[in-house]
Amino acid sequence: MFGFSSRYSSIEHPLSEVEVRRLISRHHIQTLDNAQVVLIEQAIIQRRHGDGKISLRHIDEVLRVLKNQRKISKFDYTNTMKVMEEYYQSKFAQEQVKGDTNT
Repeated sequence: MFGFSSRYSSIEHPLSEVEVRRLISRHHIQTLDNAQVVLIEQAIIQRRHGDGKISLRHIDEVLRVLKNQRKISKFDYTNTMKVMEEYYQSKFAQEQVKGDTNT
């Protein structure tokens, strides 16, 4: 009843450390300072499974934790998720990216 229901897919896709660092940069997300960039990069990289895969739902969960801990702002959360959504949409367009409809 009080659980969180994510609108993002739980389908995991490969996301390399290099790609994380490219996406989570001040170039793409101008509201982040350098410390926040490193914090988000590390959190996403650590959340990936041993095979280097992560879902948008997992990224959302990681960013929500950082936002709730007040380590990033609501705007940082929103802007970072937008960048990640766009990447997943362009990279994995043939597969469902937003919300699992069968749940």
